[in-house]
Amino acid sequence: MTDLYAAGGVSITGVDSYPVTGHLEVASVAVSPPSVRLSEAVAAFYSSDRAVLPQAVSYPSGQPISQVVIGEQPAEPQRSAEAAALRLAGLPTTRAARVVSVAAAGPSAGFLEPDDVITAVFATKVTSVAEFNQAVATHSVGDTIQLTVTRGGQTLDSQIDVVAQASSSDQQTPSLGVTMTDSFLLDPVVVNNAPVSAGSGLLLAVALYDLLTPGPLLGSLTVAGAGMVDANGVVSGVAGTNQRLQAALAAGATVFLLPAGSCATVSLNTGITVVAVSSLEQAVDSLRTLATGGTSIPTCQT
Repeated sequence: MTDLYAAGGVSITGVDSYPVTGHLEVASVAVSPPSVRLSEAVAAFYSSDRAVLPQAVSYPSGQPISQVVIGEQPAEPQRSAEAAALRLAGLPTTRAARVVSVAAAGPSAGFLEPDDVITAVFATKVTSVAEFNQAVATHSVGDTIQLTVTRGGQTLDSQIDVVAQASSSDQQTPSLGVTMTDSFLLDPVVVNNAPVSAGSGLLLAVALYDLLTPGPLLGSLTVAGAGMVDANGVVSGVAGTNQRLQAALAAGATVFLLPAGSCATVSLNTGITVVAVSSLEQAVDSLRTLATGGTSIPTCQT
C-alpha cells in the first residue's frame, strides 16, 4: 500500500495546488516473474492471497518483458491518467505523437530516442500517430525526412534528418524504424512522485484532481483502490482484485475504488464499501458524496 497523501507522496508544480485531507492508498500487488514452476502455480491457484493469471494481464502485449519492470506500469498509461485528471479539472492538455521505441538497426537509430515527441514532419505539424504516419507516407523510400523533435520538454535546436527505409522487403512504404504512440503534453504541470505500480493510474488521477481543485475531496476518509484510466477518463480493470482488497483492509481503508468491470471478480466480504466506477468523473462524484455523509453511490455487491 502506498499513501499518495503522506509525506513524500504525489505532488504537482507549475500550477496552483490546494490542500488535501484524508488518506488515498494505492492497493498494489506483487507480481511474480513470468516463468513459474507448476507447483508454484498450483499453490497460488488455491491460495486466498495469490492468483494465477495469464502473462498478458500484467505485461504489455507485444513488448519484450524486459522493457517493463515486473509489477510496474509503462510510462504512457501513467501519462494518460495525468492527462485525465487535468482535463477533468479544466486544465489544457496537448495531443502529441511520442516515440515508444527505436529499431536498433533502423534509420532513426542514434537520432531519435524513446520518449521523444515529434511535432512536425518538414513544415507539417503533427499531433497524433495518424498525422505522423500520413506525413511520412507522402514521401518515398530513400528520401531524407526532416523532423522537429521535443526531448525532455525542450525543442531541439536543430531538426533531425532521417533517411526513410522500406517498411519490409516486399513493401516499399517509407518507414523511419520507430514505434509511436498517441500521447499528451501536460506543460506547465509537472507531476512529482507518481506511483509506478501496475494499476495505480485511477488513484493517481484522483489524487491529482484533488490537488488541482479547491476543497478537499476525501474529507476524513481513508480510500484505497486500483484501476487504470485513459486520457478520456474511462476506467478499466486490473488483476488481483481480492488480493488488493485484503491489503486495503489491513491498511484500515473504509472505501475501495474498483473499476465496474472488475466487480464480478470480487469474492471477499471485507466490510469495505466497494465503489464501482466506470469513469474518473464518477469516482470523484462518489468520493464527494461519501465524504459529505451521502450513500447514493454505485457499489459492487460483496
